[in-house]
Amino acid sequence: MFTSACRRSHLRHKYRKAFMTSSVPDLENQLQCAMNRKFEPSRSDNRLVFVFCGNGVTYRGMCKQLLKEEPVFREKVREVENLFQNYKSTGISQKIANDFDNDDYTKPDVVQPLLFAIQVGIASLFKHWGIKPDAILGHSVGEVAAAHCSGLLSLEDAVKVIYFRSTLQSKVTGGKMLVVSNMAVSEVLKILPIYSGKVCLAAFNSPQSCALSGDADAIDNLHQKLTALFRGKNLFLRVLDVPAAYHSHMMDPIVDHIEESIGALTANKMDCELFSTVTGDMYTHGDFSTGRYWARNIREPVSFEHTMKAATKDQKNVVFVEIGPRRALQRYIQE
Repeated sequence: MFTSACRRSHLRHKYRKAFMTSSVPDLENQLQCAMNRKFEPSRSDNRLVFVFCGNGVTYRGMCKQLLKEEPVFREKVREVENLFQNYKSTGISQKIANDFDNDDYTKPDVVQPLLFAIQVGIASLFKHWGIKPDAILGHSVGEVAAAHCSGLLSLEDAVKVIYFRSTLQSKVTGGKMLVVSNMAVSEVLKILPIYSGKVCLAAFNSPQSCALSGDADAIDNLHQKLTALFRGKNLFLRVLDVPAAYHSHMMDPIVDHIEESIGALTANKMDCELFSTVTGDMYTHGDFSTGRYWARNIREPVSFEHTMKAATKDQKNVVFVEIGPRRALQRYIQE
């Protein structure tokens, strides 16, 4: 598989396919099934976009095998872990290797450093294999790893951001978040004015999906209202398992602290294009490299849909690779 992906000339071989098998009969069956499908020739003009996911993707045992079997991934995770020692002892490698406690799943100061280390480790492994993106973007906390993996932020500065972001967010509790799918976001926006000051639109994920965030009672009331109004209409509603209402007024007490703690960061030459889900557009001077930007990152809505459009504008043959321990954004990308 490694030879097929990384060593053979991709342009000289019109078709390539790798199989994982445990026996000759199984391989024969897979080959026969593959031959019955229509093949699409490889293209030389693909645009590869790395998408770094946000919260809600961690699980017990995630990336344990990668840590054990992939030296590049393991070394990068340990490098991140060592940089965290400048602020606090995190035990990132140990948490991945030994499974972290169930109580830790929703703690921002535990989950966000873990997710960051895993994302940087996976991106480093892809780079080692010769897989390099043309563009990068991140969803919410995923923007920290995205900013580093684009080359803009040093690993030291990215660790600084994730430390203060996660530590300060762990001090804010209360509120709820609700995912609303299979309903036009424009229709959701028509309902929100009656919840003014209590519920915010936290993420524009796609034309048919968004996340709402705010006071627990207001979110519960809105959940019941939507259930009653759209009963039997394939509406999908899910309350997120998070300790606080991110990207809402519940973050206001820490916004200034985020800005002051992170301060000015060094912006380096980028290796690829970088897009912001705060602005919904391509990187411009000042994005990602100031405390003010990261304060906006935790408070303002995630403009994922708009950023996806910006990253794919006038582009053909776009291939998206989601960087994280499991899929979370695939549906939104397809929509």
